[in-house]
Amino acid sequence: MDNFVDTWKKVITSPSAFYESMPKEGGYSEPLKFAAINLIVLGIGSAIISILINKIGFNLTGNMSMLGGSTVMATEFTIMSAISDIIIIPIMGIIGLFIFGAILFILFKIVGGTGSYEGTVRILSYSSAVSLFAWIPIVGMLAGLYELYLDIVGGTYVHNISTLRSAIAVLLPFVLLVILVVVVVIGFFTISSVSSY
Repeated sequence: MDNFVDTWKKVITSPSAFYESMPKEGGYSEPLKFAAINLIVLGIGSAIISILINKIGFNLTGNMSMLGGSTVMATEFTIMSAISDIIIIPIMGIIGLFIFGAILFILFKIVGGTGSYEGTVRILSYSSAVSLFAWIPIVGMLAGLYELYLDIVGGTYVHNISTLRSAIAVLLPFVLLVILVVVVVIGFFTISSVSSY
């Protein structure tokens, strides 16, 4: 556990020094263990927030839930949702490291990166350090932005490219996602306005 805490501190407080000295290969075991701990905390934190939000919701509606007005059903739903967060978030998070790692690896290659797929997964595994805060409302948004920064810093050292090139590789999927959402929303409103005539 001491090793986890030391690594976490280095990633968060000195990302450049950490990624510069990070082994670029050596297997997935250590990085995935590190990520798993962060993701388990994220899952537990998300479950707590889910329970609190539902509790507040019950109080605001006089203990009547939207699920047919049954407090018992609402409580069961809250418990199942919390258990689901604790189990699914870590599992999907680990799977996501490999999937997004593959996408990011390709993008790093496109911008001239020389690192490996394993090195890319290692970047993402260690940037998951922000997950310890990601479940906290509002703070989670800032944690997400800092995670992008960590990925950019990691990319510069693992793939031997400039900060600008690394930023392009890391941010491109999110830019494309925003464009896609805008196109879908515009398309939806265009179709709605045409069909109303």
